[in-house]
Formats: sequence, C-alpha cells, structure tokens
Amino acid sequence: MNQQPKRKPGRPRLEQSETKINILRTSSMLFMEIGYDKVSLELVAKKCSITKASVYYYFSNKSNLFTECLTYVMGIAYNATSTILKSSIPLKQRLEQIAFKQMSNSHLDFETMMRDAAKDLDEDQTRQIREAEGKLEQALIEAFEEAIERGEINPKHQPIILAHLFTAILTMKNHLNLKPIPLEDIVAQTIDIFWEGAIQQTNGQ
Repeated sequence: MNQQPKRKPGRPRLEQSETKINILRTSSMLFMEIGYDKVSLELVAKKCSITKASVYYYFSNKSNLFTECLTYVMGIAYNATSTILKSSIPLKQRLEQIAFKQMSNSHLDFETMMRDAAKDLDEDQTRQIREAEGKLEQALIEAFEEAIERGEINPKHQPIILAHLFTAILTMKNHLNLKPIPLEDIVAQTIDIFWEGAIQQTNGQ
C-alpha cells in the first residue's frame, strides 16, 4: 500500500499564506507612495500589525521584498491589462480604460523606484523585475501590432515605441499638478492626443 509522503514541518507554502499576501500588498503601496529608501521591514511590520520576525519569515531583506512586490504588482497589472485588451471594444476605448485604472492611483513611477533600489538589487532580482515588466509591455505591443494589421494605426509607427510611449504618458499625472482637472478629462485628453498621433496619415493625409 502506497503511502503519501509526509509534508515536512516548518514554513507553510508561500502561495497559500495570507500573511505573505498582506505583506506584499502593504509593502507595494509603501514602495509606490514613499519610495524605496524610506521603506524598512520595521515599517512594513508596523503597517501590517505583525512582528518584524514575521516579515523576515518570508523575506530575508528589503531587496528581496522589493523584488517580490514589483513582480506581484506587475502580475496584477498584466492580468488587468490583458483582460481589457482582449475585450471586443475599439482599441482607443481599451486604452482609455487602462489609462483610467492606472491614473486612478497616485504613485512613484517605475523607473524612479528601480533607480533608488539599484544599489541593493543583484542581477537575478533585476532580471526578475524586468521580465515582469517586459510581459506587460509585450501585451501592449501585440495590441498595437493587431491595430496596425487592421489599418487602425499608421503602419509607419513601431509597436514597441507606441507601447513605451503609452506607458510613459500614464505617469504624467504623478509629475504634474493636475488636481483641478477631473480624472476623466485628463484620461480623455491624454488618449485623444496619443491616438491622433498614432493614427496620423493612416488615410494618406
């Protein structure tokens, strides 16, 4: 009679840990709100209402926590973006939905956080983060490629450049004082300008 192997005692499976998810969510917000340098494992523990030892149980140091936070956030962003991009509405409306979702949250831009964390990240951690970033970028590239094939976007534009440009303009709200302008108007005008540039001369104008 075959017996199931006994599970080793000790650390629980990480993907099943509610505590770890709570740490990731809380830390992600802290990194995006106050930046890499101001976040400490002590602060994370305080915000999560747990002990510092509990944080160290899952994350050996801040760079490890930062790496998992960014890949976690990128994964959520990828799933949300992919769901929107796969919908049947016109691409411009899909981009508006993505922009509204992104601009609804005020936070530091990705490259600022990466620059501040660079001194602590090793090559493998940097690779993991960049791979997560690249997956999100690829979803946008494929959407622009399909739009070009449909004749919706000027074929002279490179999909990778469109993807980078679109991602960059989503951080505009974080750098400018646009508080007097309703978010709906910011998104609408931003996407209008981007879209007009993307489709320019598609009809030989």
